[in-house]
Amino acid sequence: MDSSRFRSLLLGLFYVSLASLPLSVDWFSARWHFGLMVASEPLMALTVGVLGLGLLAGWVAWPRTTRRLDKLIGLHFGALFLSSVFSSSPLVSAKYFAAVLLYAMFGYGVQRVLRLERTEWFRALGALALGTAALAAYTLAHHATIGISYTVSYFIAQPFLEHGHTNLTVLLEPLVLLLNMVLLFHPRAQSQRGRFSLTAALACVLMVVAFSYSRASYISLLAQALLLLAFSGREAGIRLLLPWAVAGGLVLGAWQVINIVHPHPPTRTKTDLLHELGSVSDFSSTNESNAERMSRWVYSLTLFQQEPVVGVGPGTFPDRYLDFVRHDPAHPNYTPTLRRMNAHNLYLDWLAESGALGFLSGVLLLGYLILRQLRWVFRWQQTPAQVGFTVYTVFFLLHSFTQDFWQEPRVIVLFWLAVGLQRYYGRAAMLASTKPATAPVPSHTPSV
Repeated sequence: MDSSRFRSLLLGLFYVSLASLPLSVDWFSARWHFGLMVASEPLMALTVGVLGLGLLAGWVAWPRTTRRLDKLIGLHFGALFLSSVFSSSPLVSAKYFAAVLLYAMFGYGVQRVLRLERTEWFRALGALALGTAALAAYTLAHHATIGISYTVSYFIAQPFLEHGHTNLTVLLEPLVLLLNMVLLFHPRAQSQRGRFSLTAALACVLMVVAFSYSRASYISLLAQALLLLAFSGREAGIRLLLPWAVAGGLVLGAWQVINIVHPHPPTRTKTDLLHELGSVSDFSSTNESNAERMSRWVYSLTLFQQEPVVGVGPGTFPDRYLDFVRHDPAHPNYTPTLRRMNAHNLYLDWLAESGALGFLSGVLLLGYLILRQLRWVFRWQQTPAQVGFTVYTVFFLLHSFTQDFWQEPRVIVLFWLAVGLQRYYGRAAMLASTKPATAPVPSHTPSV
């Protein structure tokens, strides 16, 4: 097969997989939990398999060099593999390892080998945005039909990771960041029509975030806003105040209207946005979600003490914790125990499941990414791309203290895409800064 044709076919498969990634909704059969994630994960596996076939057949070229990032990724996955070998549940760990390796190969490996150009990057992000917009529209329609339901974010998680906390707002946080960047820096956003359109889009996305009851997302968006103000300055930050004020008013108004239309939505949770915001710092037994989260953090440290080097096995925390809860009479039987089974902290999850090896290799990997980003920021002139990638990287690392994203496909694939896109813009900035210095100097012959 011709290499250019093969590359085009592979890119088409890559785009389709990205568009299907956000749409893991029970649209087709609630009884059998059949949603598009049934198609999305096989599509990712097919894309990676076709890429491997192309490499073996010579239709695409192997990367010429191994970067430091590639070595750190290999080191971390090597630590996860070693922990899987010595796992207390080898089959569970093998499935977990295969899943996270697939997400890294799809999100990072495909674009690393194909070396996407600017237009191809836009098409990839456009495909992902198309699926995300459909997901947001579906969620808003779902709320308008049945009322504000805390279970929507878990409903959308099925059928994949049925017992994991998979909150759709984490996928929407980068979309909010993108809208903020457009409001700050794009010339068309300064016109009346542009600001109106962006404000409407921002209000729709924030409604999905608010209705999902993700307090961690509320904090992440607040941190995102503060970081944007710190980078952009007061004058540029003023451009965000009016759109955010209008969007916030629309969210609160829609919240009240839906509560009036559906006074008794199918949920046990009190549908009070301000009350939910005020409960962020409440870790008492009256707040079962926070208390349960604290219990998992403490239990993660207990598991680390049992197997400090290689951990108890990747992906085994859910079964270990559930067994602990069922056999510990002193542990309150909170509802979230049976539906949110991860450690709710990426770093503690590495520590418990993969021991010191997985934790150190993971921290080295994430630490290198943030150091590379900061070096890019301080070495060259500040650009909108630098601001956006810095804010995204920082709030991903911060949000990981309250969530475990390594096994969540919609979040971690986007993370790996951001890693590759950051390097693309970083290289472009480096080439732009060195171009004047390397340009040939025209010879000058003095006149006699």
